[in-house]
Amino acid sequence: MTGWLRSGTTRFVVVCGDGEYIIYTAMALRNKSFGSAQEFVWAHDSSEYAIRESNSVVKIFKNFKEKKSFKPDFGAEGIYGGFLLGVRSVNGLAFYDWENTELIRRIEIQPKHIFWSDSGELVCIATEESFFILKYLSEKVAAAQETHEGVTEDGIEDAFEVPSILKME
Repeated sequence: MTGWLRSGTTRFVVVCGDGEYIIYTAMALRNKSFGSAQEFVWAHDSSEYAIRESNSVVKIFKNFKEKKSFKPDFGAEGIYGGFLLGVRSVNGLAFYDWENTELIRRIEIQPKHIFWSDSGELVCIATEESFFILKYLSEKVAAAQETHEGVTEDGIEDAFEVPSILKME
């Protein structure tokens, strides 16, 4: 697996395979960072990325230094980058906050791919048979994180909604 990241004038390329990853500067192909990983994903913030070290450990890096390591409640069979960190398990998909690894929302779905809009307002979750578009409600997430209202074992109930343009009436 190979992935590109462009941020302002800085570009990086990551190569991931055989249980390892290497981040290179794209222009001179200088080794910037490396380590062991089953999977690698970029956050929306170009200075941040995550690796799936095993089926139980996910590590988050910022500015090429390990920031946080955590064990998702139901394991980690796959990870997805973007505005939130997605972690797939046998029980479904969990979205976590990149900053503090708090659970934002758990959804009973087995994604193949996840695509975020540039604004971070919309997310497309693609499965083997279908795809789903959800609107991420960051203001409701921030309010719930402050007051702890509407927070269940599956995360923040109002974190996502089906965009009104897609609702059948």
